[in-house]
Amino acid sequence: MAESVRFEVPVTAEEVRAFARAVGEDNPVLYDDLAARHSGLPGIVAPPTFTMTQVKAMPPGERERALGIEVDYGRILHGEQEFVYRRLPVAGETLSAEMRVVKDETKQGRRGGTMRVITFETVFTDAGGDEVLTAYATMIETGKDPGA
Repeated sequence: MAESVRFEVPVTAEEVRAFARAVGEDNPVLYDDLAARHSGLPGIVAPPTFTMTQVKAMPPGERERALGIEVDYGRILHGEQEFVYRRLPVAGETLSAEMRVVKDETKQGRRGGTMRVITFETVFTDAGGDEVLTAYATMIETGKDPGA
């Protein structure tokens, strides 16, 4: 079992624009370099949840295998998502990411049965090694198929 897994997340202007359109953002600093610089930013910045595009580099299932944990995706629910920013990612940089499991516990469910709560922490750093943000994702593995 690996303690953590590392991968990279390129922040391209095209990906930032596509993500901004997908989430309904219309702020010019997400689309236009000149508008961003006139706003005092170093260039086109990514929307706050942009690093969710990490699933291209580390898809669910692959991350669990890399970290040595087993889950049944037929019983998974999204629990919680949190982003702690130092600054917004800027188009043109590539973020280095290190993901690890910070919590993996079993709890008794309110309606009987047990559930497993797994929280992943991913720290994103820039080329200089400075932290850009930390993302936390919690998933819940129910004791039985949630669709049943």
